[in-house]
Amino acid sequence: MINVLIVDDEQRMADGLRTRLSLEGYKATSSYTGKQALAVLKKHSFDVCILDVRLPDIDGVNLLGKFKELQPTMEIIMLTGFASLDTAIESMKLGANDYLTKPYKFPRLQNAINKAYEKKSLLEKNIILQEQLHRIDTPDRFIGESNTIKQIMNQVKIVARSDVPTLILGETGTGKELIARAIHAMSDRAAHPFVAINSSTLQENILESELFGYKKGAFTGAQEDKIGLLQIANNGTFFVDEIGDMNPSIQAKLLRVIETGKFRKLGDTRELSVDARFVCATNKNLDVEVEEGRFRKDLFYRLNTFTILLPPLRERKEDIPYLLDYFLAKFAKGNRVKRISPSAIQLFTTYQWPGNVRELANVLERAVLLSALKGEIVVDDLPQSMVSKASNCNDKLSFPDFSNNIVSLEEMEKRYIRHVMDFVGNNKVKAAQLLRISRTKLYKSIE
Repeated sequence: MINVLIVDDEQRMADGLRTRLSLEGYKATSSYTGKQALAVLKKHSFDVCILDVRLPDIDGVNLLGKFKELQPTMEIIMLTGFASLDTAIESMKLGANDYLTKPYKFPRLQNAINKAYEKKSLLEKNIILQEQLHRIDTPDRFIGESNTIKQIMNQVKIVARSDVPTLILGETGTGKELIARAIHAMSDRAAHPFVAINSSTLQENILESELFGYKKGAFTGAQEDKIGLLQIANNGTFFVDEIGDMNPSIQAKLLRVIETGKFRKLGDTRELSVDARFVCATNKNLDVEVEEGRFRKDLFYRLNTFTILLPPLRERKEDIPYLLDYFLAKFAKGNRVKRISPSAIQLFTTYQWPGNVRELANVLERAVLLSALKGEIVVDDLPQSMVSKASNCNDKLSFPDFSNNIVSLEEMEKRYIRHVMDFVGNNKVKAAQLLRISRTKLYKSIE
């Protein structure tokens, strides 16, 4: 619905136009003086303003500039009963969208309103696009074939059908934002923006201005209006990462947005509306945070409507071969690296990965660079700290315990093959790589 402000000192004409526009499906408000119009603009937002050049208290052309300062994206159509080329030119210079002479035909005015609204919409989309440009990236996919990951992706499909607030819990590097993006991609909001912010990386005042935006002059350095991330996320998904680190005062404001869909820019008295689905994530135990007073209980209950728990990588090691394939293909573009040696794969699968998938990706990217001339990643290309830590538990993780039951070499081979097959989720290709044998030999051994 196009929101129109009519400013005309002829009250009967202004009210008549307001009624006609309302009947045509517009939302219209009328004011009869410049002072009254300024007061209205300080409290409410409008798409288009129909402004009479001659008003009893303030000249319409001078008022135009004040209107633009208050609401820069509002388009203004000038009206006058006394056509003047100089006035028209001056109005256009100051930012008027169109200039009509009284008496006018309603279809002509309606057409001017619609065109002005189209221009305003394009301008706002351009501003939002500029705001988003520095945030654009190419996110990874959530990789995994383990039963745990399959269950999580099933949860994602279920929650994506609704708009309930969703909380994603997991250690750093487990892929919480990827799950949030998956929820967005499977939802009815997929064609609209996915906007993310990390609460732990921004100071409180910066976080607040990023979330809500601000008006020009709201604080020292605010030299122009800024659109907040909440406004950018309208009709889409808003993802708040590490919400456990958010200051309680901002938690209260975010809770109000989630519950009412309303917020104010910093330094503004007008309320803006946002229709977005909220997904939040944290690596903290929010139950403990609530008990110790660092996280608001009401916000926790609101976010805890639907919770997804992501396991650390050490608890789903059968997914490591799939992750290696994915990241190797990603990082090896333009390099000669085409494979990972079996001993390096063994090291990847026995290491405990305290930094989870993010650490694995970083280690593999470094290894790709170091092994570019060899065409193969070997153990020497991996960090020494990783090699030493993995070696401490390598035997324990790689072999079944035979200490209490000495068996033949043939039986030991059978048990070890079963162990490796369980480890890789019965993926014969990965098992053959780890065992350093051909798939044909593995098939015969399984038989």
